[in-house]
Amino acid sequence: MYASRESAPQKTENLPLVGRRAAEQFERNERTAKVRPRLLACLDETPYARNVGAHAVAIAGSLALEVVLARVLPESRSSGIPADPIAWQLRQHSHRKALQELANEVGVSPDTAEVLLTGEPADELIDWADTNGAALMALATHRNCNRTGLGSTALHILDHGTVSLLLVPPRHEQPVARYKRILVPIDGSARAESVLPVALRIARTHNSQLVLCHVVPRLSGLNAFSLGSSSELSAEIERQNERHARESLEQLRLRAMEDGIDVQVRMLGPDDPRHALCRMSHELEADLVIISSHGATALSDIPCGSVAEYLASHCPMPVLMVRPNLVTGLRQDTCDSEGQSVFRFG
Repeated sequence: MYASRESAPQKTENLPLVGRRAAEQFERNERTAKVRPRLLACLDETPYARNVGAHAVAIAGSLALEVVLARVLPESRSSGIPADPIAWQLRQHSHRKALQELANEVGVSPDTAEVLLTGEPADELIDWADTNGAALMALATHRNCNRTGLGSTALHILDHGTVSLLLVPPRHEQPVARYKRILVPIDGSARAESVLPVALRIARTHNSQLVLCHVVPRLSGLNAFSLGSSSELSAEIERQNERHARESLEQLRLRAMEDGIDVQVRMLGPDDPRHALCRMSHELEADLVIISSHGATALSDIPCGSVAEYLASHCPMPVLMVRPNLVTGLRQDTCDSEGQSVFRFG
């Protein structure tokens, strides 16, 4: 079982701030270079845990990630009485056995690591991911299949965690092991397009169709006012935006086709990108949505953009939200001086 804490490096304590950050980043890179990047699959006690595990295995296989199965046990708070150590060991044994059974069901390697943590689920999972260098975390959006939106654990991890997320809605049916159609929202920004190498890799390993979708947003009232409140001018700007979007999509399609992937493009709007993309995911019957955590707005002081958050909360299919620090086990991955992942085609 993995330890949930690692001691901080001592030799960086007396360095100046900039030097200490550089040294700490170097030491993190040294540690992670020696191990295969990990996908932390959070499997709770609900019947939907196998769905999370199955999708985690599917993504990990495509991105060459080591799967680690995790479960968080809440602390006993009954009348302030300390937990019986024997009962606690039996409880741990029971949960570890349950994780092993889930591992067999979803096809994880027999030597897959299992982690049992104790405490508040969101905080424990975030801490383990940060301490042990997890590149991606897979978890259910909530514990009830009759609910929409994100549950408290998923929402807390989205708001306070730093790793990329695979958010899986709870479903009763057995999960499929292959993605037939993958939807990738594109908004014309470099951040949005940076997920394409990840999407291409997953599409290649699953023999999937890739659908690149751009929604031309409606001009807001403020934009229309600043441009003279002219409906004709607003319509012309929207037409220009659509023309540029089509040209960009076609370039991306041609680049992606070089990998032998079946790539389709879709243009929508003018419309609200959140609602239009959610409708499109239904119409396409997509098996997976891959989206950058931030798009054209590029507001780095928020955990994710409004479109990414809406899709994660409302899509009935898994959403892979890629953050800039995602590192896979593929050889072409590199990191820049700030520790950000740099994905490249080819």
